[in-house]
Amino acid sequence: MIKIRKAEGNFPGAIEFEKQGKTILSIDGVGEIETESSVEKITIKNFITGKGSVRIFAKTEKLNCTVKIFERSDRYEFKYNIKYNGENSFKCKLKIIFNFLDSGSPKWLVPGIFYADNMYGKSVRKYPKFNPVETDPDNLVSNYWSFSSKRASMPAVFCWLENFMVAVLTDVDFSHGVTGLFFSSDLNNTELGLIFPFSEEPVSYTPYLDNKPVENFLNLHPNEEIIFSFKLFFSNSDPHAYDEIVRDFYYEMRERNKPSPWFTLEDGADLSAYGLYRWHFIPEQSVIYETRGFDNVLSLNVKHADTRAHMHISWVSGIPYAFALMKYGYLRKNLDYINAGKSVIEKVVTEGTSPAGILWSQWTAENGWTDGWNPKPGLTQARTLSEAILFLIRAYDFELKNGNEHLSWRDCILRNLNYAVKIQREDGNFGSYYNSATGEVEIWEGCAGLMWISALCEAYKVFKDEKFKKSAIKAGEFYSRYILDELIYGAPEDAFMTPTSEDTYNAVISYVLLYEITGEGKWLKLAERSADLMMTFRFSYNLTFPKDTLLNLYNFKTIGADIASPVNQHLHNYGLICVPEMLKLYKFTSDEYYLDRTIDNICFSLQFIARFDGDFNAFRGMMTEQFYYVDWLRPVGTILTLSHSWCLGMVIYAYLSVIESEYKDLIFNRIKKYMEG
Repeated sequence: MIKIRKAEGNFPGAIEFEKQGKTILSIDGVGEIETESSVEKITIKNFITGKGSVRIFAKTEKLNCTVKIFERSDRYEFKYNIKYNGENSFKCKLKIIFNFLDSGSPKWLVPGIFYADNMYGKSVRKYPKFNPVETDPDNLVSNYWSFSSKRASMPAVFCWLENFMVAVLTDVDFSHGVTGLFFSSDLNNTELGLIFPFSEEPVSYTPYLDNKPVENFLNLHPNEEIIFSFKLFFSNSDPHAYDEIVRDFYYEMRERNKPSPWFTLEDGADLSAYGLYRWHFIPEQSVIYETRGFDNVLSLNVKHADTRAHMHISWVSGIPYAFALMKYGYLRKNLDYINAGKSVIEKVVTEGTSPAGILWSQWTAENGWTDGWNPKPGLTQARTLSEAILFLIRAYDFELKNGNEHLSWRDCILRNLNYAVKIQREDGNFGSYYNSATGEVEIWEGCAGLMWISALCEAYKVFKDEKFKKSAIKAGEFYSRYILDELIYGAPEDAFMTPTSEDTYNAVISYVLLYEITGEGKWLKLAERSADLMMTFRFSYNLTFPKDTLLNLYNFKTIGADIASPVNQHLHNYGLICVPEMLKLYKFTSDEYYLDRTIDNICFSLQFIARFDGDFNAFRGMMTEQFYYVDWLRPVGTILTLSHSWCLGMVIYAYLSVIESEYKDLIFNRIKKYMEG
C-alpha cells in the first residue's frame, strides 16, 4: 500500500510504503536536488489519487515536478517529469533515495558486480566491498556505493533485510544521459535508490584512472525537461526472490535487443580450431600456450612478453581445450588437431603429477610443472584440478568408444578421484586448496571443490563405481547451502574467495549431472537455482559504446555476455562450458528461459573471432578474453589485445555440444535468424 503525505512547514512531505499495516520504506518529498554546494528536497505540494495510480505535484524554487505512480500486483512504476523554471543555466543532479524504516544487516545484489557484501572470508583482491561500520575507501571498502547503471548486467539494486526484499530497477539511459545505482547502510539507516545522472562514489572501480570518484551534473537551461522512470519491487525475504524480476526484465528487453553473431556456430568453431592450433599449440612442448599477442611486431620488440608460455591443466588452458580440439579433429578428419589434442593430454597425465600424487596446477616454460595462481606457494586449487579430471574423463570415454584405450589416462583419473574421495570431509566438503607436496587440505573455505561433484558423476557413468556416486551425493548436500543462500564463491584462481560467474557454471554442471545419475528432483531444483543465479551475471540487453571506439565500430552486442566477476569487470565467454548441461536443463524442465539465454550466450561468443589476418588488428583465428564494457583496466569500448586459448576452446566445445543435442536444428536456425537481422 502506498501513502502520500503533503509538505508541512519544513517537512517536505513523503511517499510511504506499507506492508501489513507497517511502514517499511519511505522517501522524503519525491527526491532531492543536489548542486555542488547544497541539497534541497523536492517538496510535495499536492496529489491526486486515481484507480491504481496517484499523481504527485512537487517543486523546489527552480523545479516543477510531476510524478505518476502506478500500482501493480508486484511493483510500483514511477514516471518523473521535471521542468526547470529558472532564468539562467543551472548545474545539478537528482537523487531518488528510499529509506528503510526497519534496518539491520542488509544483503545486496547489483547483478554481476555486487553480491551480499562482496567480502568473503580472506578475499584479498581490491574491488568494491561493503562494510557498514569499518570503511576504508582507499582499499575500496565502504558503507555506501554508487555505480553507473552500465556497470551492472541489469540496471537494478536488490536489498534483503530480515523480513522482506526491495528492489529498484531503471533504464540505463534517461533523457539526459546514463542513470546511476545507489545503496548505503550504517546498520541504523539503510537506503537504496537512483541518481540522475550517474556518479561513482566514494571511489570508482577504474584502476587505469586511479579509482578516482566520478561525479556528474546536469547543466539545465530555462524550460528544459528531465524525464526518467523506474520500478520499485517488494517481495518476501527469500534469497531467490530476484529471479522473477530478472526474467521479466529479460523478456521485456528481448524484442529490442537481439544478438548479432558474425558467423554461424560451425564457422566459429572452424575459425577457433584453426586459431587454437595455429597460435596456441606448441608441438615441440606438447602444450597450449595461454595467450598470444595480436601484434607480432610488438611481440618481437618486447621479446614475446605478450605470449604467456604457460599451460594450466584446465581453466585457462589444458585438458578441456585439448579434448575439444581432438574431438573436433575426429569430426573434420584433421590428424593435426587429433594429434595435438592427444599430445597435450598425454603430457599432463604422464608428466604432471605432483609429490602428493595429484596433478600440478600448471606447466610453465621457465619452471616446468608447478602450482597455480594461489594465495601462497605450494598449493593446488580444487576447481582447477577437478575441472581437469572432469574433462579427462570425457576425453578418455570418447577415445574408449572409438576403440582407443589409454591406460595412463585411466590411471590418472582414478588416482585423482580416489584422492578426492579420501580427503573429503564427513560433511561433504572437498576443501579448496591442497598442499602439492603432502596432499593435505590447507584451505577448506569456499566452493572451489564443488566441481569434484561433476567429475565424480561423470566417473560413475564410465566406471560404475558406487563410491564415486556416494561421494558426489554427499558433496551435493554440502555445497547446496551455497546454492540456497545464492552465494557461491571461490572458483577461479585469480579471484580468491570472491563470487564469480564461474562458480555458477560449476554449480549448473554439477547439479545437472547429479540429477542425471540419481533422478532425484532436489538436484534438479538446485540446478535451476544455480542457472538462475548465473543469469544475474548475463546481459539481457545491448549497451551502446562511445562513438568510434572499437566495440562501437564493430557493432558489438552485449546481450548474452557474462560479467566475469565483481573483481574482474570485463565480459567473457566462459559460460559456454555449461552449454550441454543448460540444454539438458531445458529438456528436463521445458523452461524456454534456459534455452533462450543459452542461445544468447552462444551468439555473443560468435563475435570477435578474427575472420582474416588484420581483422580488428588480430590474426585469423585469434580471440580475446576481455571486452571492456565499462571503464575498468582499460577505457570503455576497447578490448584486451591478446588471444586466449580457452576462449577459442570454449567455442569449439559449444559447437560439439550443440551438434550432439536434439536441439541442434533449433539452435542453428536461431543463430541464422539473428545473423540475418
